[in-house]
Amino acid sequence: MSGQTVSYEDTGAVIMAAGGGARRNAPGALDVVGGLSHVKRVVLNFQRAGIKDLILVCGEEEDALKKQLRGFGVTFLRIDPEKGTEMFEAVRLGLSYCRERCSQIFVCPVDVPFFSAGTVERLWKSSAEVAIPSYQNRGGHPVKIRRQAVESILSYRGNDGLRGAIREAHAEVEYIEVEDVGSVSPAGERKSDQRLEAQYRSELSRARVKVQLVNTKPYFGPGMVTLLKQIRSLGSVREASEKTGISYSKAWTMIRTAEEETGAELVGRQQGGKYGGMAEVTKAGMELIRKYEELERCVQKYSDEKFREIFQSGTLMVNTDGGNEL
Repeated sequence: MSGQTVSYEDTGAVIMAAGGGARRNAPGALDVVGGLSHVKRVVLNFQRAGIKDLILVCGEEEDALKKQLRGFGVTFLRIDPEKGTEMFEAVRLGLSYCRERCSQIFVCPVDVPFFSAGTVERLWKSSAEVAIPSYQNRGGHPVKIRRQAVESILSYRGNDGLRGAIREAHAEVEYIEVEDVGSVSPAGERKSDQRLEAQYRSELSRARVKVQLVNTKPYFGPGMVTLLKQIRSLGSVREASEKTGISYSKAWTMIRTAEEETGAELVGRQQGGKYGGMAEVTKAGMELIRKYEELERCVQKYSDEKFREIFQSGTLMVNTDGGNEL
């Protein structure tokens, strides 16, 4: 990945942890390799690349996934089993949810967990309607889709999954050649997983910084950003709390704490409505999100630069087996 921090504004990622299709016998989202579950590895890949709007499409494991990813700022969608169990149904649900607020959307099944942040950056820079990573002439994941191609893809009713939907949409497709074997390597083969995990670990080291705003107490961080964005999209605190995997009461506690600490109304309330009241993020709330994300990008950029300066020029290195080498 380049030394510059890329700003992924209006970009989201849909991670399919439900919908088997051709991958029906693939490893599960919670299966662990090298100390990380597949789902957590995919989430970290996107976050490491700078993408914060992450949508996880779940099935029966929804509760366990919410527990494992608590605090990661992930939005959870549960697929309706009556609509089918094919992976494309999970893709369809995720794209439908993101299409209004995201100009570019990555999609990736949870069993392709070893792609690199550099591959995400290469795909993001493509101007094509659909960008697909290619390793030695093999197409892989994640796939990036621009908003203008989403409607045509969603209208697909064939049986050839996302590939068929892209083909029938007549979308402009660009295959991006990458030196990233992980982008074309589904998990599940023990020797391959171990080799890929070792390579992944060697590229993973960085300083992970969590920016939190504090006044008399902590009041604003990644979880609050995700909650406010969901309130903005859904118009309901109750629905937003369900999608972000926190309780309704905790959501209101977070909102009230942030409002007390800033002295501004961040969420406007209206009585009535399907879920007992409508809600909207105020101008002050949107401005707080904007400033927070600007600060977060600056801090991460500085952190990345200092990490390379201090660690990559020193003698303390990280082994691919997880130990330290002096």
